[in-house]
Amino acid sequence: MSSTTSPLRNPETLALLGGQLRRARERAGLAQGKAGDMRQGTVSRIENGHDVTLDTFVSYATALGLEIALVPIGRAATLGPAPEAVARPMDLLEELSDLADEE
Repeated sequence: MSSTTSPLRNPETLALLGGQLRRARERAGLAQGKAGDMRQGTVSRIENGHDVTLDTFVSYATALGLEIALVPIGRAATLGPAPEAVARPMDLLEELSDLADEE
């Protein structure tokens, strides 16, 4: 891929995920400006399906008490809680800290 090629985007998925996070925030009874340490404008961008960094997306999900899981396509509905014998889930914020936005 050349350096002039734009990054891949999936607006349908971003809108779907943003909508799910919006519903989670509303169920929690939180205003956009009261979701963790997130700025209201950032929360709005996420919930409206705009491009944000993975770090920002994961931070927002975490602020809502959610975790991000990677599962095979079509299998998410069949997964239940992890058995006690399973190792501690990977913390994406910790594992991908070198990709975090500079503050």
